[in-house]
Amino acid sequence: MLFGFQSSIPGRVTFTREQMNLPEVQEFVDLLIKIAADGVLEYDELQMLTNWLNGHADSEIRGIQFMIELMLHVCAAGKITQAENFEIQLGIERVLPKQFRDQIAHKRKLAYYGDHATESQLDVLEQAAKSRPVGLTRGQASEAITQLFNDQTASNRQIMFLRFCDRLDLVAKSRSEIAGWTDNFIHEDYARWQAWELFKIEYKDDGSQRDPSFVPIGCYLKYLEKVNRANELL
Repeated sequence: MLFGFQSSIPGRVTFTREQMNLPEVQEFVDLLIKIAADGVLEYDELQMLTNWLNGHADSEIRGIQFMIELMLHVCAAGKITQAENFEIQLGIERVLPKQFRDQIAHKRKLAYYGDHATESQLDVLEQAAKSRPVGLTRGQASEAITQLFNDQTASNRQIMFLRFCDRLDLVAKSRSEIAGWTDNFIHEDYARWQAWELFKIEYKDDGSQRDPSFVPIGCYLKYLEKVNRANELL
C-alpha cells in the first residue's frame, strides 16, 4: 500500500517465480537492485528507471505496468518531492520478490535514520535546549529527544498508541520506558507499525498532540488483520 498512489492494477504485482525467468524481468530486477541497494534514490538513478520504463511501455507484465503507472503519477508535477521519492522506493520493494525486498527495505530504513534531522525534531530540541542543534541525523535527534524526555510522563501520541494496542496498563510509565516498549513491540513484527499507519490514514490523523480518546481502545487487531491480508497479496 502506497500513501498517495492508487494503482489501477488490482491484486499482486510482485514478480512471480515464472516471471523471474524472463529476460525482460531479469534485466529490470537487476536495475532495481542496482539503484535501490543503498536505500537512497538519486536523480540519475531515477532517470535510469524512467528511461528503462519508457523503453518497455508496451510490456504486459503486471509489475512493470505498476511501476510505469507509479512513475507517471510521481512525475506529473514535473518535480519529484521527498515523499514521492519515498513512494518510488516502496513501489520498488513491492514488485521485487521477498529474497530481494527484505535487504533493500533494511537499507532504506538505515538511510532514513542516517538522513538529516527533520525540522520538527530540531524544533523540539531547540525549545528544550534554547539553542538549535546542527549536523544531527534523524537517528541522533531521535535519541536526543528521548534523553530529554526520559523522566516525563507519557505524551498524548504515546497514549494514542497505547490505546490503539490496548496497553493502557503502561500509561503510568515514563516516556522513555513507553518508547522502549514501542520499539520492541514494532521490532517483533513490522506489520504492527503498518497497522498504526493505516489507522492514522483512515482516521485522518493530523499528527498533532490531540485528545487521545479519539483512538478506540484495542482496534489494533482489526487493522493488523487488514495489513496482513494486504501483505499476502504482495
